[in-house]
Amino acid sequence: MSKIKRKISLLSGLILVASASAQNAYHIAEIKANAAGKNGVNPRFLNVERDDQSEGDGWRMLPWDSSTNGYSAIDSVPFAFQFNGSAARKFRATKNGVLTFSGSTASAANFVVESLPDPRIPNSSIVVGGIMATGPNDRILVKTFGAAPNRQFWVKFQSFSLGKDTANKYGTYVYNAIVLEEKSQAIHIVRMGWGSEYPWYASNLPLKNEQANGLQVGPFESYPLAGDSALLNEVPAQGKSFQDNSYVSFYPGKQKDNDASLSKGYSTKPAGTSYVNSGNNVPLEISAVFTLHGTNQNTNYNLQVQVNNEAVVSSPLSFVNFTDYRSAVINHTILRNMQPGDRAKVKAWLSVNGGGSDDNVANDTLPLVFDFVAQQGSGTSAGKVLVESYTATWCNQCPAVNVALDSLESKFGTSANFVSHHINDNMNNKWAPLSVDSLPLVVLNRETRITKASNLNVALTVAVASAPKGVSLSWSNLEFNQAKRQVTGVLQLTAQDAWVKQGLRFGVMLREQGVRGLGAGWDQKVDFGLTKDSQSVFFGKNKTLVGYHHQRVVWAVFGGKLGVNATAGADVLKTGDKLDIPFTLTIPDTMLTVGMPTAADFGPTGSIYSRFKPADLSVVGYVSSDFGVGITETVNLGEYSAPVLASIDQPLWDIKNGVVRLDAKQVLNLYPNPASGWVSLGIEGKINEVSVFDVSGRSVSGLSLNDNRLDLQGLMPGLYFVRVKTQLGIGTARLLVD
Repeated sequence: MSKIKRKISLLSGLILVASASAQNAYHIAEIKANAAGKNGVNPRFLNVERDDQSEGDGWRMLPWDSSTNGYSAIDSVPFAFQFNGSAARKFRATKNGVLTFSGSTASAANFVVESLPDPRIPNSSIVVGGIMATGPNDRILVKTFGAAPNRQFWVKFQSFSLGKDTANKYGTYVYNAIVLEEKSQAIHIVRMGWGSEYPWYASNLPLKNEQANGLQVGPFESYPLAGDSALLNEVPAQGKSFQDNSYVSFYPGKQKDNDASLSKGYSTKPAGTSYVNSGNNVPLEISAVFTLHGTNQNTNYNLQVQVNNEAVVSSPLSFVNFTDYRSAVINHTILRNMQPGDRAKVKAWLSVNGGGSDDNVANDTLPLVFDFVAQQGSGTSAGKVLVESYTATWCNQCPAVNVALDSLESKFGTSANFVSHHINDNMNNKWAPLSVDSLPLVVLNRETRITKASNLNVALTVAVASAPKGVSLSWSNLEFNQAKRQVTGVLQLTAQDAWVKQGLRFGVMLREQGVRGLGAGWDQKVDFGLTKDSQSVFFGKNKTLVGYHHQRVVWAVFGGKLGVNATAGADVLKTGDKLDIPFTLTIPDTMLTVGMPTAADFGPTGSIYSRFKPADLSVVGYVSSDFGVGITETVNLGEYSAPVLASIDQPLWDIKNGVVRLDAKQVLNLYPNPASGWVSLGIEGKINEVSVFDVSGRSVSGLSLNDNRLDLQGLMPGLYFVRVKTQLGIGTARLLVD
């Protein structure tokens, strides 16, 4: 506890020095630091986007006011907000990290804020200082998260600079934010992401200045972080995922004498629906973050726990191991007899030891209800592992990973389904379920991430051996309507164990094999003439590659990034129960715009509307468990953590005609060849369709078929491609017409 006492005394002394007359204007209520291996967070988890999210998706860039130096035009907070007790709706922001409610812009904002107070900063300002603000591409973005009365207004400062000490060879990026909260009227300063390609420069950024972050009410009243911000600097860098962010919360008014809270915080243990083995004395484990907000360091609290509205059980919190500022993770275990399909919902809240509540009851109750469902461990069929790779045409390391995946697909094809999500290229899959920081990346069952091709074989072997059991999938009414360019059907789940219905999500992906064509890719050479952000997808793209070949490309997804909930009901799915999920997939226009060649040995690909190659199209369905409450900001700190329980695939060619092996290749013999007048088609099975293409890829019409003989009258001499479809598959061959 001595460490905590030291930090609290520092804070108290700081406020007293700031202003004796207004010492209760603001107090620091919370510090969430990405330090010592803990997970970083954003305040209240409303923003779970990547830190470098730019214009679009609700983000709006503030224009610069040409009459000022470094100030944005005047903008408005979208809800009633007060700064230091006065209404504050109109504001300006600056490139160097100042948000001010003052109308004054007397001083230019072209300096680095190094400490507070600073006479160059207007009164009534919030400062996230240390930003160099020298890059020509600096910008300020705003976005509102949540719904009234619990909205957050984010003002994000994006700064991009070149390291002048490295001859402009290395870029540096900094993302910080000021967050205003509607209901609590709190002010959060969020350190989001920063880094550099040059290690020395990354370790010596001025944004670490402790005095440069805080509130400046007036020239003699400011609330810098001072000694407390050292907690935010225990990591060498922060990436662009929100999970490693840090923040400090300023709350208005007097700090409570006795105030503690329960919240979800640093623990990586899933909070939501968990599945446990049935039996007697089953341990139900809950975790939460206990935080002391009051001036008194009183840990004399009880943890109150209630299961399924039964009698409340009280446990004293006599000892708390504080790990960060005044916060500590507390764990509690309940022993309970559970039969298969039984469900236990656990609520938790605080009370002062001896009864009653503390000075602020609003934050005493854990907002998340823990949910446990008992299983018997039944299930005989292991679901196929879902292998999702993240790639792009410009990724210079991705080909090696794709070669490894080709080999693994041959090895594990009966026990795993392989798909490829393209990121930020002309085959872009906007439904990809993960936020990807770098490529290549392979994810197994949406649980295990693999970044090196050499690790794929071992990881996939383990995943296949430990594939979940308890559900099985099948298709029904599957139909590929070429005229409408739609795939429809029903994905059906049969439960082999107990599952919460609304805790299951279903998705179906449209996949194409063998995508080939002409396009552009790039190496990773640095070229600052073509980039704004040294970490962006456009960084260093200066060498064109012609042609590419990709497998397993996902073009469309039913259910979006996360899949669709099976049902809104809260009941438990028992062994033998079934769920039917109807779906529709539309072949997208994207497949027409990839720039495919018009003729090649492998046949037309990409212009799927007019020149079908549907033997290379298939659907991949999956079901995943998302711990009951869905993929939201309140689960696992907002991370997508929905383990795939099973996946299933099905080729699409001519499903209505009952093709047994839909992707099978048939041997097609043409004789005579060269031919004139007619040609005989030698192929096994009943012929359903014959297509002829010239060397430019145009379909030839008006040819008649009689008794497996194709009439060639009217064809000009030259080279043609003949494709024959039967119920057993497809055969292709070249034909030379004399």
